[in-house]
Amino acid sequence: ALAVVLGLYAWTAATSDDSFPTEVSLNDRDYYNHLTDAFLDGQVSLLVEPPPELLALEDPYDPAQYAAVAPPHDMALFEGRYYVYWGPTPALTLFLPARLLLLGNDLPERAAIVVFSFAGLLLSLALLLYAVRRFLPDTPRWMLALGGLALATGTTALYNLRRPTVYEVALSAGSCFTMAAAYLLLRGALEDRHRLRRLAGGSACLGLAAGARPTLAVTGVLAIGALVFLVRSGRLPSREARRRAVLALFGPVTIAGLLLLAYNVARFGSPTQFGLIYQLNQFEPFPPDGGVPQLVSSLYWYLVAPPRVTLNFPFVHLPPPPAYPGVLPAGYNLERIAGLGPMVPIVLFAFVAVPFGLRSALPRLRALGVVMAIGLLVGGLLVLAICASIYAGTMRYAVDYTPLILVCVLLAWMLLAGLPRRRVARTFGIVGAVLVTWTALAGVATSLTGQFDSLRSEHPETYASLERAFSALPTAAVTVAGRPVITEVAGPGDADVRTRYDQPGAGRIVSMPVGNEAAVLEIVSPGRREVVLQGWMQRNPGLGSAPSRLAVRSRSREVVVAGRDGPVAAPVTLDRGLNYIDLQVIDPPPAGQPLTGPLLTLRDVALGRE
Repeated sequence: ALAVVLGLYAWTAATSDDSFPTEVSLNDRDYYNHLTDAFLDGQVSLLVEPPPELLALEDPYDPAQYAAVAPPHDMALFEGRYYVYWGPTPALTLFLPARLLLLGNDLPERAAIVVFSFAGLLLSLALLLYAVRRFLPDTPRWMLALGGLALATGTTALYNLRRPTVYEVALSAGSCFTMAAAYLLLRGALEDRHRLRRLAGGSACLGLAAGARPTLAVTGVLAIGALVFLVRSGRLPSREARRRAVLALFGPVTIAGLLLLAYNVARFGSPTQFGLIYQLNQFEPFPPDGGVPQLVSSLYWYLVAPPRVTLNFPFVHLPPPPAYPGVLPAGYNLERIAGLGPMVPIVLFAFVAVPFGLRSALPRLRALGVVMAIGLLVGGLLVLAICASIYAGTMRYAVDYTPLILVCVLLAWMLLAGLPRRRVARTFGIVGAVLVTWTALAGVATSLTGQFDSLRSEHPETYASLERAFSALPTAAVTVAGRPVITEVAGPGDADVRTRYDQPGAGRIVSMPVGNEAAVLEIVSPGRREVVLQGWMQRNPGLGSAPSRLAVRSRSREVVVAGRDGPVAAPVTLDRGLNYIDLQVIDPPPAGQPLTGPLLTLRDVALGRE
């Protein structure tokens, strides 16, 4: 099973585009390989020097001024040198060793993300299995298998592999070392054998996690929790034992923190400067409209925002759309994202399981309650750290906290499914299984599109094959409904489609541009039938007085309709299942008259009966 998961991770990274959407490389090499070059040369700035044209600008950080130079995106520029603002941990722990093993060759960043993501999964599984053996030894194997599937596909690690760039290298490394720290600290807190060694290893991993993602410094609370647990449980009976435990728990992470601060001084002259203000991009790292509006908006996106479940493959889609129900602060950087609650709904079980465990008469269940409480506390603090410090809502950051939280809520599910009252336990077991399955499937679905739908853009035939393979699901749904549904609008221009959560299809098509390059409507039909595609045609003012001809093509029929501004209707023959309807203007644009905008715009597009 693990080999299949590794294959899925590798396939996802290999079939994805590594842009953001601009290229995030320098001289056709990944940023972390450039940082590795710098470390091997004994310096923290990159060996590649910025072009003189960039340094000569009055304000080299102004996108309007540096546009013609096209500097590397998001690179930090400081005192005439390039710096990688992302943490050094991936370079030190993987890229440097790989460079030696590969005899001087580069390790592709997409391969590094696979390594870190899969290692993080193995550590998450190890943490779950250890906790189950220790606290819930009677847990059925099917629950462990289902929980393992959720950890493999439902933590957004798979989603991040759909865009394997420098950003996801740091994210996957931080998540990997966070789970390593949690595993080592738990074993160090519960076992006498090799205790100090495990505590020190966990502490070092906390430092490495923060060295990948500074916001992960919050995970230091795990070390505090481990110390409190050790003291309160009587596992440190003497002052000397407590002193050694404190040194093991806080020595390595403190050293790592000091080294990270020194790294900042070497780069930017300040221990607290990570380079955000020196990045070459169009974003304001510390906007004036932050504060409470930022926190409220981010809490909605990271915790509450539900995904859209539609008939359009892969059926689970991250918003927006629909839009934020309030008013976003100016300049808020919003990408695709859905909240923890809707994506991992079994998190609600924690509100029952943690109090039950803490109040249990059984010592092992009380200890489990403490473990879950600490893990969920740290997960919650990570969410707050992201919401308070990052002026953005994006699904990729969820990998900071989702693995740790998911392990805790899986333990909560297994605890509640083993309650003495069989009917209550069975209910928790069945409902939990449904929720965990949803998390696993939703993770796979969203990984097929990712942030930029790169599987479809880079490998359209593969995407189309997958879409056809699963077309029976939406076909069954429209058969029950008894009517065809437009599920997607695609084309060379941007369509204005108003989407709501209660709509199974694409939503209300307010407008869609149509030109000499075909626009496509995807329609799922319960059977072969004749329908009318109707709307309002608005022609480009530069086309003149002659009517425009619009070709409407289905698999078995082509119709050409001609008209000027006004209503338009075209009969369409639909087959059972998935239909692709091409819309194309067959008249060329006027010679010598460049047009602004599309040749045609169709408004209020809908299906009617013939």
